[in-house]
Amino acid sequence: MPALVFVAAATLAGCSSTPSESTPSATASGSVTTPAPTPSPSPSPSPTPLALAKHPLTGLAQTTPATRPALMVKIDNVGGALPQTGVPMADIVFEEPVEGGLTRLVAVFNTVDPGVVGPIRSARPIDAQIARMLGNSILMFSGASRYEIRPVKRDSKATLIADDWNTAPGTFERNPDKSGDHTLFGSATKAWAWAARKGTPDTAPNQPFAFSDARSASAVPTKDVSIRFEGTRVEWTWSASKSVWKRSQNGSPHEDTESGQLTADTVVILSVPISYDPQLHDVLGNPTPVVSLEGTGTVWLLRDGTKTRGTWSRANIDAPLVLTDASGAVLGVKPGHTWVEILPQPAKPE
Repeated sequence: MPALVFVAAATLAGCSSTPSESTPSATASGSVTTPAPTPSPSPSPSPTPLALAKHPLTGLAQTTPATRPALMVKIDNVGGALPQTGVPMADIVFEEPVEGGLTRLVAVFNTVDPGVVGPIRSARPIDAQIARMLGNSILMFSGASRYEIRPVKRDSKATLIADDWNTAPGTFERNPDKSGDHTLFGSATKAWAWAARKGTPDTAPNQPFAFSDARSASAVPTKDVSIRFEGTRVEWTWSASKSVWKRSQNGSPHEDTESGQLTADTVVILSVPISYDPQLHDVLGNPTPVVSLEGTGTVWLLRDGTKTRGTWSRANIDAPLVLTDASGAVLGVKPGHTWVEILPQPAKPE
């Protein structure tokens, strides 16, 4: 706020050849009138700080509002793909089950441009549900079979950028240090620019769940939690010194090429129903899990070195996730970086 400037007016004395002391004037009765002291100006009140907006994907205060779509990138998560690039800079990471008991990541970027990210793999039907939860979004992936891409095209409402379709020339590149199916990487910078040229709105994504600075009253102190997909074991271990959850996968620290072991401020573990469609499978014939993120189920929330069991619910494909504890109180995600584990029923965290 600009400072207030006070300007004092100068009083000009009458003309005289020599300076003289100011003399009190005499009243008619002969008494002397003393000039009243000039009051000092009151200090300007301190400006009231403006409330900073909270980012819809992190819950953290931001100096400027979010004004670009969420960028969803499908990340390979098998042994040959590790270490990955760019994942630590994601605001939210969804881990989803795919064929053969393996998992794939959906890294969601908005607050930070990660530059190059990968390895990038193909889309799955569940990506449409995540995209609708986020609202204004871009989905960046390698490709997909005609049966798997059908619900994504039909339901996601996202801007789709696929290497197989050559939709955004120059956005993807091959990494010679990788091999097999793990060589495809992409530029987040170019993906956002291409989507803007194609008319993707320059507006913020939706908030997918509630945030809170305080943990639930029913939270239980917990040092580590493990979850098992059919072919992938994940461990989250609380680091009191760094106040984050550290991630390991299949017995080893899960690391990125640049920042080391992956971490999260909050881990949301959703127990979800799955089904199978005979038309959906990989090249080896392994069926694709069809995941539903609508309805209700059990949730476990890890934050601040605690675990809280509760219920997740989602009214429809456009609705956010609502997380509540056993008393019905809202379970708030800690502001910061969040991982969402989409765990097929009947598996539970241990």
